[in-house]
Order: sequence, then C-alpha cells, then structure tokens
Amino acid sequence: MGHLDLGGTWHESSYRLTEIYDITVPPGWVIALDPQPYAEVVLVQQGRLRVSLGADRVVVLPGQLAVLLPGAARVTEALDEPVEFVGFGFRIELLGSIEMSGLLGIPVLIEQPADSLTGLIRTAVERGAEDSAAAALTARAYAELATAELVAAYGDVGHVRRVRTRPEIEAALTLMEQDLSGDLDVPSLARAANMSPKHFATCFRNLVGVPPMAYLQAMRLSRARAALARTDQTTTAIAASHGFADAAHFSRAFKRRYGLAPTQFRRNLLRDNTAGLWDKPRRAAPPHDGGSREESCR
Repeated sequence: MGHLDLGGTWHESSYRLTEIYDITVPPGWVIALDPQPYAEVVLVQQGRLRVSLGADRVVVLPGQLAVLLPGAARVTEALDEPVEFVGFGFRIELLGSIEMSGLLGIPVLIEQPADSLTGLIRTAVERGAEDSAAAALTARAYAELATAELVAAYGDVGHVRRVRTRPEIEAALTLMEQDLSGDLDVPSLARAANMSPKHFATCFRNLVGVPPMAYLQAMRLSRARAALARTDQTTTAIAASHGFADAAHFSRAFKRRYGLAPTQFRRNLLRDNTAGLWDKPRRAAPPHDGGSREESCR
C-alpha cells in the first residue's frame, strides 16, 4: 500500500490524555459528578469499588475494569476496605471540542480484561508519572492503544449523531451537509432550526462546541479535501461546489487548516499514486421533524 491520506469522523478526531492516577483511597471514600465530564478507565488492584453511572450499578473487584463514558451522572465509592486502583482519563474530540468518547459503547464493567489490555493501562500510568516530553507522548500512546483495544473487544461504536440532543440543531446540521455549496449563514440555518438567529447561535455552540459557521467551514474543507483525493475536478470547481467564494479563498482556507495548498495536496497524492483510496463520506441522517423550540438549550 502506498501513501493514504486519511479522512472522516474518527480519523479527524484527536485523542487527549487528560489525567492519570495510581492511588489508594480509604473505606467510605466517595466522588460524585453530574455529569461525568470525560471518559475514564479504572483498573482496581485491591479492594472493592462501587460505581453508579446513570442507570448502571456495578461493583468492581481486583483485576476488573470500570469504564466511565461521559454524560451520565456518576458516583464512585470505596467499600469496606482501602481500594487501590490505577487508570487514566481521556477525551476524543472532533473539531477541537465535540466529545466523541461517549459514542464508544463500552460497558461500565469489564470483568476479565486481557493481560495485554491491563499491561497497556499500567504502562500508560507509569510513563505518565515521569516528567519528560518523551514520557508524556509515550503515556498518551499507550493510553490510546488501551482505548483502541477496549473498543475492539467491547465497543459498540455509535454514529456521531448520538451526541446531538435537539432536533432543531439536527435540522440545521442536515441542511449544512446537504447543501455545502449553498449561500448559508446564521439566519438561514436558524430558519431551518425554527429559532431566532441569536438563540440558534447560542444553542448550536453550547451543544456542538463550536459556532455554526466554524463548523460549516470545517465540514466544507473536509469534504473538499476528499474531492481533491477522489476526483479529477479542478480546484475552482471544487471550491464552487463546496461553498467557497473562489479558488483563492478556498486555497487560503485549505492551507490554514491542512498546512499546504490544495494543488500541492493533490500533487502529493498523485506522486504516491494513491488517488481514489478514500472512503466515500456517509450520507447525512434525515432531518428530524422539529417544531418551534425557544426553550433552554439543555
């Protein structure tokens, strides 16, 4: 296989190791979070840890894993005796802020994790405790490998749409995906959402994590990059079909995001003889039938 420039929801997301821990807590220790802010992987080494995550209630024994995905209310407490555990917290982010780790579908309790998985977790924790750039990068790599093994063995990965919570915002997202070449702006997107422009912009940012026009720009660039890789259209045609005013505007935006001009990007692909290896983008989900909604974004 030659060079393959990767795209799509999961390839364009980034993995962040947010914390590590190797601690012992006394009986009666408890922590409550509403909601769980990011994903965590916890390996119990001694004692018993009771975890409540949304509707799930489990007791984690030595050698078992608790996997806490974000979103639900969480209570964690030590039972009867000191509890020793190691683990890490992580985020998987799209466009810098859209949380993806909640889509992994991993159960809260892993009763018999493979030795390879627990070894990755322990190594991530050990390297993360060292104070050097190399150790920090290594810790993140081992944590990401552990997460990948969890997903491969236990995950039920959902579509990115599951992070949305309002049908009005879904309607605007669908309009963006179906009409990338259109003259879209906040008022037109707000009309699709049946909201006032100001309320729509606030809700969109609160629920998606970035302003609506920033999200639209990122989507246009991602789809345009796929078109450069998979078609022989000119950059002018690609710019027009993806909502850019002209080829120069497209080139400047593309270079800011990907570090090289569209023509150079395509030359690199042609040089490596890999044009056409990209997967086709998925079709957008159909819009939900949302009526008038001017209430809170939550």
